[in-house]
Amino acid sequence: MPTLRARPRTLGLIVLTLLVVGVIGAFLWALLTFDGPATRWERLTLGAASAVVAAAALVGIVATLIFQARETKIAREEARRIAIAELLKMAMDDPDLDEAWGPVPAGEDRKARRQLMYINMIISEWQMSFETKALPEARLRAISREMFSAHPGRAYWREARQVRTSTSETKRARRFHQILDEEYNRAPAPPPERPRSQRARLLGVGGVAGAVALATVLGRALTHRTRRGPKRAPRR
Repeated sequence: MPTLRARPRTLGLIVLTLLVVGVIGAFLWALLTFDGPATRWERLTLGAASAVVAAAALVGIVATLIFQARETKIAREEARRIAIAELLKMAMDDPDLDEAWGPVPAGEDRKARRQLMYINMIISEWQMSFETKALPEARLRAISREMFSAHPGRAYWREARQVRTSTSETKRARRFHQILDEEYNRAPAPPPERPRSQRARLLGVGGVAGAVALATVLGRALTHRTRRGPKRAPRR
């Protein structure tokens, strides 16, 4: 996971900063305890060099703290999204728990609702990977265009686009949703889906037609057999 891979970098920065601070401390200690002959210019030079090194160490410490705070924020966000994903999985399997998230529209197709919830978890994972730079932009464009080439993906983005784009808090998140919107517009539209009621009606008509055809064939067979009459026993 991205946060786990970043921990060695954080530890490396901390160790490097501590090493620089230790070198500066040893340098200043040697400078203060040095009693040998030295000109005023030499002492000023050593003092300026120590000040530059101290400033560099201070910048390193600040950078380490900022980087560590960023990694902590990413870890918290990742844990939060994992928890939400688990709750959504429970709602996908249990309609009673699904209603706990809010009112379910009357007559909504259960299959379509499960698909939308599942796609929401997929895109949330993509966003986390993109914000931590584990998912390159080229790869994000390819997989999102493939998703938006099918009816479930397009239906999800039509419903979630406004909410997601309006709640983007960081520049990276805004860029993520901008890419999704661009690929939604570029993706080839799938062929129109027949309504579920129309499919059911067609299936019903096909079943009736099949039953009529079968009855016709059986009726003809029985009529032909009746006209021929019973077979006579052979004479001995």
